[in-house]
Amino acid sequence: MPPHRASDASTDTEAGTARLGAADWVETGLRILAAGNVDDVRVEVIARELGVTKGSFYWHFKNRQDLLERILDHWTHWATVQITRWARSEGQTARDRLVWLLSLPARSRPDRHGADIELAIRNWARQDPLAAETVKTVDAMRAGFFRELLGELDLDADKRAERVAIAQSFMLGEALLKTGHDREARLANARACADLLTSG
Repeated sequence: MPPHRASDASTDTEAGTARLGAADWVETGLRILAAGNVDDVRVEVIARELGVTKGSFYWHFKNRQDLLERILDHWTHWATVQITRWARSEGQTARDRLVWLLSLPARSRPDRHGADIELAIRNWARQDPLAAETVKTVDAMRAGFFRELLGELDLDADKRAERVAIAQSFMLGEALLKTGHDREARLANARACADLLTSG
């Protein structure tokens, strides 16, 4: 962590600086990303949102690229590790866990902006190698978890691969297309998809 500069002390309140951590910058960056694109994720914009000066940014990050990399790391953890951990604790069967996972887009709080963040990062990946590699990693981790769930069924390798692709397509489509606004209908669709995936 770099030493505190006098210019920072004169413009940032000590309470404000103490309250904010790297996570605040990352989460605010994600909200800005969800509302636009990666070009909008700028230090001065986030600082303004947080009510601090740009100088306080360097308490937590080396530069903007460091921030962007940590945004991708945060998304990877949230979109895969955390969600699969929750899914493993749901229900008694593979179908129970599939229903929980496939219905996640319908159950998610709108203010979490999960679908908007996903779309923004996938757009970012079209022009940035690190973002592209991150998306590839997340897709592979998600596919691995679907394979794990479907591994409880007596399916040959080809059928399992097909159903993994269907599961990923359904979940991503539900998140990005936001098909319909009837929550109960969307939950019913998730259950129907789980039935299809777990059928013999």
